[in-house]
Amino acid sequence: MTSTTYVAFRASDRLHQLTDGFVHRMRDGAREPEPRTVERIMTTFIDEALTAFFLTPASYSGLGSTQRRLVGLAADTISKASGVVIGRSARKMDLAQNQAAAEYMDGIRFPGPRHAFWYVGFPIDEALASRGHGLAERCQAGHFEGTRDDLMHYLRAITDRSLEWYFNKPIDLLGFGPILRKVAAVGVQTTRKASYGVIGKVIPNLTDEQVLQSALYYRDLQVRH
Repeated sequence: MTSTTYVAFRASDRLHQLTDGFVHRMRDGAREPEPRTVERIMTTFIDEALTAFFLTPASYSGLGSTQRRLVGLAADTISKASGVVIGRSARKMDLAQNQAAAEYMDGIRFPGPRHAFWYVGFPIDEALASRGHGLAERCQAGHFEGTRDDLMHYLRAITDRSLEWYFNKPIDLLGFGPILRKVAAVGVQTTRKASYGVIGKVIPNLTDEQVLQSALYYRDLQVRH
């Protein structure tokens, strides 16, 4: 059986239960949209994604106060931009769009070992997966020349993939009109700018040990499924 590499984080029980209930209701003949449920799911998802991709690696890497502040500001900027998109779109979605959203949500989650928990993630190509693994292996071997540039390139590529899967694909799937598409486009632009900004400001100033810990952390976000 062929497997694919995903960049994924472990969903909380709250996120899984909210999503699972919504998916089943939409499949089992729901008669009306659930804007508050959609908003709760997506708000919780954004919080957990920001923790996985920004806040946790910052704490693992032992960043200084200035670097932690940069990461925190980026996460806050992304959270606010996403909140605008979520709030405006959830209220406008009809039942058919809720059903489509449920299928999308089901498509980006998969169970962990023995169904003990669930992942939320997006697929990446094998070249990008190998880049992440190779970077971690080089750092473990003590070869740090060029690793900061490589880590920046890797994280920018992951940022682009995440925006494609978490913003662009659902926007296309849900068939938003021009106003909501513009709102979403601003959210995407803000998220990319904030992500690229923190990558460009933090990564070049990491110590070798911090580069190692960062490379190992992001490698471990890769999951085969």
